[in-house]
Amino acid sequence: MKQNLIKIIMNPIRLRIVQFLMLHEKGTTGEMQQELTDIPSASLYRHVKTLLETGCIEVAEERKVRGTVEKTYRLSAKPCGELEESEIGMIFQTGLLSLMSTFQAYFSKKDADPQKDMLSLSTSTLLLTDEEMMQLFQKIGEAYNEVIQNQPGPGRKMRRLTFISSPCEE
Repeated sequence: MKQNLIKIIMNPIRLRIVQFLMLHEKGTTGEMQQELTDIPSASLYRHVKTLLETGCIEVAEERKVRGTVEKTYRLSAKPCGELEESEIGMIFQTGLLSLMSTFQAYFSKKDADPQKDMLSLSTSTLLLTDEEMMQLFQKIGEAYNEVIQNQPGPGRKMRRLTFISSPCEE
């Protein structure tokens, strides 16, 4: 069951739904659809159902709208149950492998142009207290929030930014 849970969490569409709920605290499938415009409605509903059935999200409220019940979702207090440290480690490793396969697919294209596509990889080692680290996360979050709700438009491309905080070698 836990192995399946990790697969459920690591699905890219479900991760985007979870990110939506992290950003907005709650939302209906209609609100999610307005922001996640590249996900077909049927697919969005299917992934929301999976997250709901596994306990990753829960119904925050229900209201009647034109003869149907509209559900507002939020992250569960204990998303996806209690995970052990080894399982959390497996989630990180799975995420990294997924990212590696994305780069592999990108570089296997004949027209791959890292400079044109603004491909970037950098690593910095910083000396920070826990409070300074939290302040840095907050600033990064504020920068993301300024652009995360951008709608499709001329010149806009989907771009993936991955931010990883990791321990340093001793």
